[in-house]
Amino acid sequence: MDLDKLDWRDDLKWSHPQLETMYGQMGGDIGYASVGLNDKLSDEERKKWADDTNEQLNALIPPMDPEYTRYFDVHGCPEEPDAPVFKLTVSIPKKPRTKRKNSAILIIPGGGLCLCMGATSPTEVFANRYGVPVATFEYRTVIDAPYPAALNDCFAAFLCLQEHAEELNINPDKIVLHGNSSGGHLSLALPHRLKKHGITCRGSVVWAPIIDDRPMYYSSKVESVFWGNGSAALSARQYLGDLCGSSHVPPEAMPGRATPEECVGLSPVFIHAMTEDTGLSAALHYCDTLSHAGVYNECHAWGGTNHLALSMNSLYGDLDNDESDYTKAFQAVLDHEFEDLFRYDLRRPWVKDMVEGTEADAE
Repeated sequence: MDLDKLDWRDDLKWSHPQLETMYGQMGGDIGYASVGLNDKLSDEERKKWADDTNEQLNALIPPMDPEYTRYFDVHGCPEEPDAPVFKLTVSIPKKPRTKRKNSAILIIPGGGLCLCMGATSPTEVFANRYGVPVATFEYRTVIDAPYPAALNDCFAAFLCLQEHAEELNINPDKIVLHGNSSGGHLSLALPHRLKKHGITCRGSVVWAPIIDDRPMYYSSKVESVFWGNGSAALSARQYLGDLCGSSHVPPEAMPGRATPEECVGLSPVFIHAMTEDTGLSAALHYCDTLSHAGVYNECHAWGGTNHLALSMNSLYGDLDNDESDYTKAFQAVLDHEFEDLFRYDLRRPWVKDMVEGTEADAE
């Protein structure tokens, strides 16, 4: 059998029957490879594509209620204190989960690192579903600047949310990271940066992350017009520059590169990988690495879904349809994971203590 013929996964025959509509939509071409990640085009052309695409996709998001929306200016992080200022948008729940200090969710948008796709970060939907404040922002994409610009913006947004914890009635030690696709990548990368500063977030819940620049896994060959190995390779090259493919890529740039030693002491991780996606194998490998390092983690590989079909169906599909039980099962797992992070501290400081104790004894 010619396995190369199995690489393309756009045909609906690969989809779960209940995901055919969304699978088909997520198999369409929105211009990642031809425009957004095409560095032969001018920055102006690429930015226009990003703005136009975001405008179309944002039509999916219900209008935000100004009474329950807050905005804060974000002014850089320790690594880049003079970074361009941007806005942090926070949705306040209409029915808070508790009157005490709440948890909070920081959603990092997806979009192949060339687009901050607002449709992947509907803060008001999450705020009212979980009863906690939910924040998001637009980071610099590869059209603006390479690594570490996007990660610096993520760190700055996290620090800003902590800074305004009192007025938002949140516990700064209970911030959960969430992201889809490249937002998932950055939601797994940020804890490595936080660790350098002695900070651990409450945990990360991610969908379909792309976390390794090396095409070394079976799933690395999976291709799609919407998003596959070709687009992932372009994105990684533009994000990492000369680092791409080298032995010097740090875990805060590509978490899939992390060793168990580099993962010790990280916050809990919940990954939802998609079987017809180029990022599947790297996600599974990362969870294995986290387990070796003693980090609390869960990994779910959902069948019959390409890069975003199941996750986007959970946001915009018909969840009231009795026949959509596959999406409902996915949503139920997500609800359980967020509830676990809100209720329990699943971080494992004793692992770090054991490692540091061993090093001290060795000295």
